[in-house]
Amino acid sequence: MSEKVNIKNIKNKTVDIEDIGNINKEISENKDNKTVSSEKFFKVNHKYINICLYILIIVFFGTIIYMLINNWSDTKKFIYDLFDVLAPFFAALLIAYFILPIVDKFEGFIQKYISKHKHKKLTRVISIVLAYIVFIGFTIIAFVFVIPQISESISELAINIPVVYDHILDWLKELHKQYPGIDVNKVTDKLNEMVPDIVDYGTNIVSNVVPMIFSLSVSIVRTLINILLALMISVYMIYGKDKFRYQAKRVVYAIFDETKGDSICRTCKECNDIFSAFLISKAVDSLIIGCICCVLMNILRLPYSVLISVIVGITNMIPYFGPFIGAVPGVIIYLCTSPKEVIIFVIMILVLQQFDGLVLGPRLLGQSTGLNPMWVIFAITVGGAYFGVLGMFIGVPIVAVIGFLVNKFIKYKLHGKDIKALRGE
Repeated sequence: MSEKVNIKNIKNKTVDIEDIGNINKEISENKDNKTVSSEKFFKVNHKYINICLYILIIVFFGTIIYMLINNWSDTKKFIYDLFDVLAPFFAALLIAYFILPIVDKFEGFIQKYISKHKHKKLTRVISIVLAYIVFIGFTIIAFVFVIPQISESISELAINIPVVYDHILDWLKELHKQYPGIDVNKVTDKLNEMVPDIVDYGTNIVSNVVPMIFSLSVSIVRTLINILLALMISVYMIYGKDKFRYQAKRVVYAIFDETKGDSICRTCKECNDIFSAFLISKAVDSLIIGCICCVLMNILRLPYSVLISVIVGITNMIPYFGPFIGAVPGVIIYLCTSPKEVIIFVIMILVLQQFDGLVLGPRLLGQSTGLNPMWVIFAITVGGAYFGVLGMFIGVPIVAVIGFLVNKFIKYKLHGKDIKALRGE
């Protein structure tokens, strides 16, 4: 009997152990269920977190913009001070932008014919030195020969203002005799008010030439220091252009994947090609036109040749309207000094601009912008209205770059779409 009882006890113990195992399984399952439910309850929704972050960023920058606009006088002063501090860097960037093509030309020539693609660092240094010699040489020529002649022309015009004034009064009297209905008294009164100020300004204009040229700074010494800094910084920019390009690519590829990074880098290169092709080609074109104008005026024995040629060359940077803007000061000067020379000057300018538009311009510029004439006029008008002469100069390449980016975006959006309305184009 005892054996039977022991067997029963063993069986009961076995049952108890199984029950305990089942209970443990149920407890563990309950714990797992609670864990799963708690995970479901506390699951992080990244979508809403991103939305909250975007809202915080927008609120943050919106608050900053509101504070800047609300304290506009302080903001404006801060911007001017910042630009004043960064002026050498902007000037260096502009110098490097124009000198870099010259460096590339020298570097390509030396590598091809002299170094045979060896000693790249030494070739780069020699190319930079030669390019800056050319740049500084042109600058010295401008200061030594061009600016003094411009000052002499302005001084001569200032001296001749009383004579011109008498000629204008005589012309107005003759006009009044021929056409008595025209009231010339108002014009005479205005001239009497203007002449003293013009004489004073014309007498002192030679002494004001240097401050006007160096108007970026209050002090001439500070300006010279800024110019030297700009030259030094531009040298470092040109010498380390590959490193700067590499660092910019690192930033792009760190933010975007390789495919988008390649597209962004390629787009930036194309935008730079459009902008630089127009700006540099137009500068060379204007320099050539200014030199030809000076030579023709000397051949035709027209006075104030250097002054007017500089005006014509600078305004030639403005497409379409530049030639007319450049001719206006010359016409006014010759009307006041020698009306017979106006016809000669106008004919010369028309021939020169035809040569520029039909021969020189297409060879240098080609299709550098690819803009419709309407958009060119739009760029000049808007740029001139908001940013003055500088806006008229750079408005066209900026609009060309914007047009290129918009066209690229439209092509990307239309890619793969079969639109019937666009099949005929």
